Amino acid sequence: MDSATGGVTAAHEAVSRYAWREGFDLFAAADAAAPLDARDLDAMAECAWWIGKMRHCIALRERAHGGYLKAGDVLGAARVATELAGHHADLTEFSSAAAWLQKASRLLEDEPEAAEHGWLVLARGFMARGEGDWHRIGALASQAADIAARFQDKDLWALAHAVEGLSLAFGGADPDAGLRMIEESTVGAVNGELGARATGSIYCMMIATNAHTHDWERAGRWTEAATTWCDRQAINGFPGVCRVHRAEIMRLRGDLAVAEEEARTASVELASFNLEFAALAFKELGEVRLKLGDLDAAEEAFGQAQEMGVTPQPGLTEVLVQRGNLRGAAASIRRALADRSISGLDRAKLLPTQVEVALATGDIDTAASATGELGEIAAVNGRPALRAAAAYAVAAVALARGELDAALAAAQDADALYCEVDLIYEGARARRLVGEILRARGDAAASMAELTRALTTFEGVGAVPDMVRTRELIGAQVG
Repeated sequence: MDSATGGVTAAHEAVSRYAWREGFDLFAAADAAAPLDARDLDAMAECAWWIGKMRHCIALRERAHGGYLKAGDVLGAARVATELAGHHADLTEFSSAAAWLQKASRLLEDEPEAAEHGWLVLARGFMARGEGDWHRIGALASQAADIAARFQDKDLWALAHAVEGLSLAFGGADPDAGLRMIEESTVGAVNGELGARATGSIYCMMIATNAHTHDWERAGRWTEAATTWCDRQAINGFPGVCRVHRAEIMRLRGDLAVAEEEARTASVELASFNLEFAALAFKELGEVRLKLGDLDAAEEAFGQAQEMGVTPQPGLTEVLVQRGNLRGAAASIRRALADRSISGLDRAKLLPTQVEVALATGDIDTAASATGELGEIAAVNGRPALRAAAAYAVAAVALARGELDAALAAAQDADALYCEVDLIYEGARARRLVGEILRARGDAAASMAELTRALTTFEGVGAVPDMVRTRELIGAQVG
């Protein structure tokens, strides 16, 4: 065995251990000695993908595609073309993605049905995400799952089944049924029955769906599991994806320093790997900096997210609120909610801000309407965090109307529900509202106790704007 052959063998052995960096370096050394064949180039490309070298990955897969065609391996060439379509889509290079998808389609059109046909169908489903056509995505995923079952491709079946669940959750047809489908796919991932790429993707879908449905407790557990898995596999790209989710959860739990670091690191890790998630990282970075009171940095991060195609709401509206531009804030959140194509669960992330802005401008009718819609969504969803947000809105509107008994009961419900799911920051906001209501009822001592508890939390997490506002409330009461 010559040194080049020995290097390739060692590289494949490293890949079998998920030692992606080691495998990449060994393949690179072997390729420098003698050009790798298509199979080895494909394996080296996979290593490049896992260590976050997307451009290297694409170049290697293009070489592999040519190698498979030269060797007469049509299925291999089609599979790689499908992979390349996905890579370009991750970088928002949609024309290139469509071209590679068309190449794969032409290669497979005269071939007997094989698993590669299923991967092509699933890739078409992923491409349809940009159009927001969740019904079509679900139909294509179901078709891909059927092909996977016929050819006993576990990775394809698990991914396709999960994507079909994703379509039900994000399309709004039946989020709970969609979550159950993704859970079925996680069984193979957790048990080690799937390949690394399928496992990582399913973890990601599970976290995203739990976050979408406001089940932050489960989202947190799955994020920690995915992060542990990524660390164990020495993966670069997927940690960035995991970090975006973890930053959001840490922010809601009040660990703003960790949330900022996770979001910032994710924005760097994902810049050349997956631009959609890089944009989400910038959006989350903006949300964290907003809570820290750094409005200029928050606005900059939101601007970067917007340039990359992600709507930075409700954070952008909240920046306007903190700058005192209530008229602009009202127009901003109104525009965001005017998009009737977004699902009820997505609207639920915007409605609390509309309530806040409307009350600040004295528009109680708009606040009440938004509160009613939020309550309806929460009643269907049933998750504690969303029910807490609805209760908080009810309390705020009731306080504005002078209905103090109803306001106090709703604010205390919000506090209890936020505590139930360990959302420390949101719980402190609810306690501050309890304090404001108690003050309006004339119970100064109880009000001071609640405001002081809230201030202690805000000081602990470093939420500067909330600290300032709460101190003003305490000062007004003492004065």
